[in-house]
Amino acid sequence: MTSNIENVKYELWLSETEANAGVNKLLIRNDRRLDVIVPPGTRDGTMVKLPNALQITDGRAGDIIILIKIKKTAGVVTVDEGSFGGEVLKSELPVVVDFWAPWCGPCRMIAPVMEKLSAEYGGRIKFCKVNVDENPQLAAEYKAMSIPMLVFFKNGVEIGRSVGALPEPVLRAKIREIFG
Repeated sequence: MTSNIENVKYELWLSETEANAGVNKLLIRNDRRLDVIVPPGTRDGTMVKLPNALQITDGRAGDIIILIKIKKTAGVVTVDEGSFGGEVLKSELPVVVDFWAPWCGPCRMIAPVMEKLSAEYGGRIKFCKVNVDENPQLAAEYKAMSIPMLVFFKNGVEIGRSVGALPEPVLRAKIREIFG
């Protein structure tokens, strides 16, 4: 006797932060709720299987298979003392972190350059910013005495830094020099 069990497939889109940290998501099917537990470090294309979940939602045998898709985010990510570890130190991508403050004129000059480069290098290099006034512990830890200060990270380790508002061509060359 052959079995006519059909599995159901879904796609679940996550941010890079959610995929790195792990997340619980709710799936609703036929007015039934299922918890989808996505483990930390999940990569794009990972399959999460909910064994025999169709018994709960449809009253029949079968699994729900969820394909994880990760949104590649461009743009400068605002980080703080709570998110710095996940966004910067645990990032699989190299990271440029801009230590800045809203009252700092040179900081405002470099902000559009960071935005432009984040779009250009999207998916290859992550760009983040830390407001030193709102995150004094991070500013002290990284000795952000003069701003803007850019700190370059690879595999969670600082591999370079720069102080002052760099013109776009200079910052672009520095990124190539540091990250290759």
